[in-house]
Amino acid sequence: MNILVVGTGSIGKRHIANLLALGVDVRAFSYRAAAGDSSGQPVLLDPRVRLVGDLAQALASDVHAVVVANRTDQHLAVALQAVRLGKHVFIEKPLAASLAQVKELVGAVCDQGLVVEAGFMLRHHPNLRWMQSYLGSGALGELMHLRASVGQWLPDWRPGTDHRQGYGAFRAQGGGVIFDLIHELDLVHWLVGPVVDVSAMTRVVPALEIETEGVAQIGLRMASGVLAQVHLDYVRPGYGREMELVGRHGVLSWDYTKGTVSLARSGAAPEVVHRVPDGFERNTLFRDHMAHFLQRIETPALEASSPLADAVSVLRIALAAHQSDRERRFVRPDDVTP
Repeated sequence: MNILVVGTGSIGKRHIANLLALGVDVRAFSYRAAAGDSSGQPVLLDPRVRLVGDLAQALASDVHAVVVANRTDQHLAVALQAVRLGKHVFIEKPLAASLAQVKELVGAVCDQGLVVEAGFMLRHHPNLRWMQSYLGSGALGELMHLRASVGQWLPDWRPGTDHRQGYGAFRAQGGGVIFDLIHELDLVHWLVGPVVDVSAMTRVVPALEIETEGVAQIGLRMASGVLAQVHLDYVRPGYGREMELVGRHGVLSWDYTKGTVSLARSGAAPEVVHRVPDGFERNTLFRDHMAHFLQRIETPALEASSPLADAVSVLRIALAAHQSDRERRFVRPDDVTP
């Protein structure tokens, strides 16, 4: 199988390494190399990877699938071109920075019956999969509300790079915490959605020297009546990611850094009810998701772990959050202004 990876930044390099480990022939398109900037190329790509110089030609070649790992604002143009050429697509999160061309992409995928996965790799986290099953069992009782949060000081994300020059710093490129940390919105949608109302407040943080929001507080109302609070930030001094779900029969708490799920019932101390397996590491999520994508290409009847329809729904939630913050009102994801 031949796979083309478009974009060779940090996430593109991760996908390349995982595809090679999975035994796939990899081609890659680097925007910097195409612009004549070869700095870092010796360490950028494995010698087994074929670096292509013309994106249009590479998309039209004999590759079986395309991994879209470029900037958020460039996702849809490449994905749509690939789909129209009959290529399966793995598209990084978020799907896009606007709804422009989303309808065309969905239509083209349906017309051709292609395999598409969106890059919400946390859906492969062992703790979260256990939680999804536990919620489905009804053991927590009627779910009342949940809280999800993630944050880290942005300059610490990628040592050796200037965060002020990265896409996260620019609105036009799809930056800011709402798009950049969209995983939490996806997890809420996946576990307890769909979302019917969104309210949001954001804050720009001058100390970061970026134009995009560095903190976001987002309120969500589910069709079921469950309420959710999602906190996203670029300012937390140390990395943290947690989720708490409150039901009639207990409180379920996930701590990403510890790799645990705890259950607290009335009058009892919290008890760890699930742990990640020995040897688990962050890259396991990316590798397992990519392996699933490859399996779906071979067996299209396999269920998508992160389908295109969900990616569209989550994009609408993120856009609704931006619109709510601008207009200071509740916004329904289905009513987002294009």
